[in-house]
Amino acid sequence: MFKNWKKGLLAGMISISLVGTGYVGHDLISTPNALAKSASENAPGHQKNIAASQLDEIMKMGYIRVGMTGDYKPFTFLNPETNEYEGYDVDAAKELAKDLGVKVRFVSTTWPDMMKDLQADKFDIVVGGVTRNTARQKTAYLSQGYITFGKAPLIRAEDKDKYLTIEDINKPSVRIGVNPGGTNELFVRQYLTNANVTVVQNNLDIPHLVADGTYDVMITDSVEAITYAKADPRLYAALTDKPFTKNEAGYMIRRGDFIYASYLEIWMDEMKLQGKFDALYKKWME
Repeated sequence: MFKNWKKGLLAGMISISLVGTGYVGHDLISTPNALAKSASENAPGHQKNIAASQLDEIMKMGYIRVGMTGDYKPFTFLNPETNEYEGYDVDAAKELAKDLGVKVRFVSTTWPDMMKDLQADKFDIVVGGVTRNTARQKTAYLSQGYITFGKAPLIRAEDKDKYLTIEDINKPSVRIGVNPGGTNELFVRQYLTNANVTVVQNNLDIPHLVADGTYDVMITDSVEAITYAKADPRLYAALTDKPFTKNEAGYMIRRGDFIYASYLEIWMDEMKLQGKFDALYKKWME
C-alpha cells in the first residue's frame, strides 16, 4: 500500500516537471488545440468571409457600366449626330474595359443625380472630368487624380482684359451662366454671391450663350474653357495659367470595395507608366 502511494506521487511529480519544462508527451497530456486554432484564425492576414467584389461581378457579366454626363468637353460628349460618346474619358473607359477583358456600356447621368445613381447601382464607375474632393469622398470612393486643372472664367475675346479677378466678376452687373449640381455651381455659390447668376440645365449650351452675349462669364474648369476657346474665336479662356482653384479629376466608384478600388488604382498607374494618359491628353487637349 505504501509502495503504491509512493509510485503515484512520483509519477505526478514527473508529469508536473515535464509540463513546466515545456515538454508534454501525448501519453501524459492530451488536450484540444482550440486555443491554437483560434489564434491562427485571428492572426493578421488571415482571410475569412471574403465578400464578393464588384470587380468579379463585372468580369462575370462581361461588361462594365460606365456612368457619364456627356456634356463636358473634352472629357465626355454625347455627339447628337452619331448618338455616340466621345472624349478623353470615353477612350479611357474603353481602355479599362479592354484590360478587364469585357465590353463597355455607357450609361447617361447628370451632375445633380450622379452620386444618387452610383449608389443605386446604375453603373459600376463614373468618369468624365469628375473633380476629386472630400465632399464626394464621404459618400463614394475617388481614385487618384489623372489630370490637374482649376476653376477659370470663359469669357468673350473682346473682354479678355475685363475679368481678371474674382472681384471683377463678383458684381451685380456681371451675368454668369452655370450648370447645376457640380463643382462649378458650388464655386459660383461660394465666391460669386453678388453676381447675376443663372443656372443653365445643359452645360453644352453655356459657351454659345456667352459668345452671343446672353451671359458674360462661364465659370468652369480650365481644360473645358480652353477647349471651347479653341473651337470658337469669339471666346477667350482667361486665367488658365493661374486659375482660381487647383483641382484634380479622378474616377468614382462605390466605397467599401477594396479589391475593385485596388485594381482601379493599379490600372491607372499602368496607364501613366505606359504613357497612355499622355497620349489621350495629346489627342483631346492639345
